[in-house]
Amino acid sequence: MAKKRRRRRRRNRVARVFAVLLSIMLLLIAAVGLYYNSLLNRLSFDQGGSVTAQNSSAAPQEAMIQPDSTPIPNEEITQISSSNKAEGRVHKEKNVINILLIGSDYRIPHTSDPGRADVTMLCSLNRKTGSIKLVSFERGIMVDVPGVGTDLLTHSFHWGGAELTTQILREYFLLDIAGYAHVDFDSFSALVDAVGGVDINLTDAEAWALGLASGPNHLDGANALRYCRLRSIDSNWQRIARQRTTVQAILNRVKNMNVTELDQLSQQVLPLIHTDLSKAEITSILLNATKFLGVTAEQMTVPDNNDQHCDFQYESERLKNYLYG
Repeated sequence: MAKKRRRRRRRNRVARVFAVLLSIMLLLIAAVGLYYNSLLNRLSFDQGGSVTAQNSSAAPQEAMIQPDSTPIPNEEITQISSSNKAEGRVHKEKNVINILLIGSDYRIPHTSDPGRADVTMLCSLNRKTGSIKLVSFERGIMVDVPGVGTDLLTHSFHWGGAELTTQILREYFLLDIAGYAHVDFDSFSALVDAVGGVDINLTDAEAWALGLASGPNHLDGANALRYCRLRSIDSNWQRIARQRTTVQAILNRVKNMNVTELDQLSQQVLPLIHTDLSKAEITSILLNATKFLGVTAEQMTVPDNNDQHCDFQYESERLKNYLYG
């Protein structure tokens, strides 16, 4: 009997210890969950859905299109003629998530003018291989804007915001785009400052235009923005290459950050970003984030070879081969 009582007491002690450890574990999980949710809540979530076009006949949702009556400020932009939308079905793979990065040039304070999409860049993340691919879309590509008519891709942001720009790229190129991440000029400068600036190697012409020394430079947010917008020395084709160079420089800055530094960075950066990605999609990316640290991104531009005509069918096939290989 005494042995049985001792065994029962031991079992009871083990059960109590197990219950305490389980309670602590559940509390830790709950705390992590609450912290993670508070982290995501720092983002500015937009209400636009992430509807993927299934074929070339799909049209942008009319609810997305609320034409702005504010005139678009004049700026010399080379128009790139275009053909009909690509035909076929959207190609997608479960391990690849494509996010459209939009940088808008907010134009006129205290008005309803949202500006234009100065940066329209697809960031393709392969969660299996850890590769990153960047695709810049020329802002002068001519597209049909519902309720407006034929206009520049960059102007689609003015007429319907990030949702419309994203939807147009989905349809014209048959792209599987999960959603967008949008910042304006001020937010971009703040983002660069938050990572501690970026290291850029300036050519003689770039250095002259920016009033800096040629060669390696450490740029703060204001100068990084000037670098990304620079095209007076060459053309918009070189400007969008500079934009991709800056994205790579940002990736290089965060690759050696520890957990504490990344947490501090998230607190500064996440409130600057507007997105329509769901929390589940963002979680999926973050769970694979370590794979992308230190990666050198592959890069390309649409249309190909400084062409002044955009053949959507050709570019759609080129994008499919590039993104999914």
